[in-house]
Amino acid sequence: MVRRSTWIILGIFALLVGFTIFLQRYQVSKTENTATATPTVPPVFLYSQGDVQVNDIKIADNTGKYIDLYRDLAASSWAIEGIPTDQADSSKIETINNELLSVQVQETLTQTLSLAAIGLETPAYTITLTTSAGVKWVTYVGMQTAIGSGYYVRTDNGQVMIVSKSAIDNILSLLQNPPLLPTATPEMTPTETVAPTVPVGKVTPTP
Repeated sequence: MVRRSTWIILGIFALLVGFTIFLQRYQVSKTENTATATPTVPPVFLYSQGDVQVNDIKIADNTGKYIDLYRDLAASSWAIEGIPTDQADSSKIETINNELLSVQVQETLTQTLSLAAIGLETPAYTITLTTSAGVKWVTYVGMQTAIGSGYYVRTDNGQVMIVSKSAIDNILSLLQNPPLLPTATPEMTPTETVAPTVPVGKVTPTP
């Protein structure tokens, strides 16, 4: 007959074996999860994200057409070259400025590509930013990607990158639609219609 103490010892042993198996499986699962975890990749921006103030934004195409947006420091607002300051939509230009500084790089190309093949040998557009420190960033905009979701761009003759088509199109649209304040429509003053009068003594007889 098995003694009671023996059963107790066997029970404790079984518990230890079960705990050991559980611990081993937990460690294996933890190792697998750690190995398959995808590291978070910080976003890459087209322009520096430091404490930067842009004072001038010039957008030009390869035909010579351009628009120059500059910060009027005296008026503390944005203005457009060749247009009265009070006609520029300073708020919209500031939004455009923030959008430019927030453009993210979708991909940086590491393989060697012909600049002519992607439209960067003779860029269709050029975007030039000038900071308050006098630093210039010149971005050349080439062709759209094959799937049409991005543009090939190159800043300061660096590496070729791909950025969002919608973001760049929004910037380039300023060439056709300058950021101007809406022009107020003058109110029309109604003109009173006066019935003609026939002078006395000049009545024309009815035939």
